[in-house]
Amino acid sequence: MVKDATRAAEIISRIRLLFKKGTLERELVDVNEVIREMIVLLGSDATRYSISVRTELAPDLPQITADRVQLQQVIMNLITNGVDAMREVEGPRELAIKSRRAENEQLLLSVSDTGVGLPPQKDQIFNAFFTTKVHGTGMGLAISRSIVESHGGRLWAGDNSPRGANFCLTLPATTEAHE
Repeated sequence: MVKDATRAAEIISRIRLLFKKGTLERELVDVNEVIREMIVLLGSDATRYSISVRTELAPDLPQITADRVQLQQVIMNLITNGVDAMREVEGPRELAIKSRRAENEQLLLSVSDTGVGLPPQKDQIFNAFFTTKVHGTGMGLAISRSIVESHGGRLWAGDNSPRGANFCLTLPATTEAHE
């Protein structure tokens, strides 16, 4: 009961953050550092399900102006979704997290897994309350997309070959993020 109450409180807190405008705590953020923090935080989940975590983090990335906590939330959600997608699959389980410079002063981050892949209704995965998980709320990707867009970026998903899903996001490297 306590676990469910805590989970409900976290969801409500995230939804409130989603709708609160102008309360972002903007600061200079090292995206690679945030990725490494989330890997450490969620590492026990990967270990529990025999998932290898591979990173390819570009060493020369500029810092971005962002709300660190919200960026952590997005990366945490993408990693957690990847781990969840691989829990029951046979064969190699790998989570690949990459960062690099992209065109137009953008940073590109990707989180790929070798899990069950995207659902047939993949155009709906970013809709609030759409979920394929038994215990999912359908809010994680909707909130993540909203956070990324509030930072002037974009979040999208595609298939990972030969199996699994690939989530990508771009964030502006040097321009001031949108309020």
